[in-house]
Amino acid sequence: MLLTVYGHTEKGPRHELNEDVILVGRTVCYSGDAEARMDGPSGGPFEKGLLVAVADGMGSHAVGATAARLMLESLQSTFYGEERPSDLRTLVNVLYGAAMHGNEVVLAHGVSRPETKGMGCTLAGVLLCGGEYVAFHAGDSRVYRLCRGVLRKLTDDDTLVGMAVRNGRMTPREAMASKRRHYVTNATGSRSFRLHVGECQPLGDGDALLLCSDGLHGVVSADRIEGLLAEGRSAEDCCRALVSAAEKRGGYDDVSVIVIRAEA
Repeated sequence: MLLTVYGHTEKGPRHELNEDVILVGRTVCYSGDAEARMDGPSGGPFEKGLLVAVADGMGSHAVGATAARLMLESLQSTFYGEERPSDLRTLVNVLYGAAMHGNEVVLAHGVSRPETKGMGCTLAGVLLCGGEYVAFHAGDSRVYRLCRGVLRKLTDDDTLVGMAVRNGRMTPREAMASKRRHYVTNATGSRSFRLHVGECQPLGDGDALLLCSDGLHGVVSADRIEGLLAEGRSAEDCCRALVSAAEKRGGYDDVSVIVIRAEA
């Protein structure tokens, strides 16, 4: 399986700092592009797991940016700093421990400095190994999968409106238009932090995975996202097209997009 990964993160027009941070393998990116190409699954870094993630900071601009940076730097160093097995199901335990450690790092930083009290960030990502993957998240950053031209959301938003949609009290369209859609109920930097981890799934020829912050999914419809991914272009072209779509829709938030393409 050949995997091509391309990510981009940039600040919104109304922000002084980019509060989004992305992780592609061992690279933590605070602005601009990050990419990887993996020929696997046997041999090389893909055999021991490829970690890809998006973090969206919460709090004031500087505080949110710091939280996202601390979380992904800690996640990267802890996950890749350990001797890792070549089995995805066992790697999930390594991921979980790395995420819990990252939460403690963010929490400790926020407690030690009055000006950073309440800092935190959302988290969404995928862990790939041996032709399989798992999606994980906390907050309202998302993971999608495109399979045979159909887009499916793999994560459920940890927000007040997300809960309302799941309970049948609000439609997805109403949730997207709600002024309360940014009220996050679960994020790093909290004692109640919880990492949601999905089931191990195979990654097939022609499949695509999309990770994004609400700077994309909050302004671009799922149908539009599906259409751009289904055009079958490279990971880089899809990533740039999605960022451009968010900008054309007048998005003012920071935007982060990572696209993973799989080919036999």
